[in-house]
Amino acid sequence: MAKISVIVPIYKVEKYIRKCVDSLVDQTLSDIEIILVEDGSPDDCGAICDVYAKQDARIKVIHKPNEGLSEARNVGIKAAASEYIGFVDGDDYAAPDMYEVLYKNITEQNAEVAVCGLYDCYVDRKVPQYSGQDEFLILNNKEALGAALEGVKFSVNAVNKLYKKHLFAEVTFPKGRLSEDAFTIPKVLASATTVVFDSSPKYYYMHRGESITTSAFKRQDFDVVAAYEQNLELVKKDFADLTKQAEFRLLWAYTYVFDKMILSENLEDPQSYEEALKKLRANTPKMLMNSCFSLKRKAAMLVLWICPGLYKKLLRWQKASRARLND
Repeated sequence: MAKISVIVPIYKVEKYIRKCVDSLVDQTLSDIEIILVEDGSPDDCGAICDVYAKQDARIKVIHKPNEGLSEARNVGIKAAASEYIGFVDGDDYAAPDMYEVLYKNITEQNAEVAVCGLYDCYVDRKVPQYSGQDEFLILNNKEALGAALEGVKFSVNAVNKLYKKHLFAEVTFPKGRLSEDAFTIPKVLASATTVVFDSSPKYYYMHRGESITTSAFKRQDFDVVAAYEQNLELVKKDFADLTKQAEFRLLWAYTYVFDKMILSENLEDPQSYEEALKKLRANTPKMLMNSCFSLKRKAAMLVLWICPGLYKKLLRWQKASRARLND
């Protein structure tokens, strides 16, 4: 039996899948099962996966009808033969020693989750998600959940982590929902006894113009709000000391959706806009008092509270400035 199983959901990533799979094939931890879940992709992803499987016995390919990222991961979890599992997205890639480091940390510390740092990768640059000094931390479930909700050292991303498979016995990714990681990973961290965090960035998280996270607003984007409402209820029930972090992340979710609305070329859902604007303006005092929010975000919320029109102009100017930098 392989030491770890890595699950890769694959859909419309023909341009990137080779780099992704090559980064797993070339891992310094060679005792690895690679599960490619081809989720009914309309391009040549399926054929590319089959070629890899013929070349390397460690690769298992599952072809299935398109049901979305969550269900692809759920299918991969069921198929995984190892005690430890990890997730890589089909348009991302891993450093050669990522899983060797994660496996060493999770086994040596007798942990149930191991986390490494990651790079946020853009067209012109890559930025470590955590820019503080190098850290190696042994966390209990409350500490790990709090850190993930704060999103400074690491976040609720499913990737850049290695898990004991049993953590997913009662937890699944929600089929048909966006922000699936926000629904799922907090529950996993909450049920873990020990989580080990190594800040060394080993995962390359690609930000692309055509990705789910950068697409135009749609009503389903409110799934991220639903996820963090769920997490706030989890925290109030079992981890009351983390209420500040959970409230921060819920209000952050509203800002994420609201900003996405403003940046959409043609917003056809004024009801959603008014809903988010009302929520943010009503909670501006709470955001100003919450130390998890940056000074920049607090200043932006003051602008929104005083003059929503100016907030829109500033946000669109910021987007245009970034676009010019990437040209």
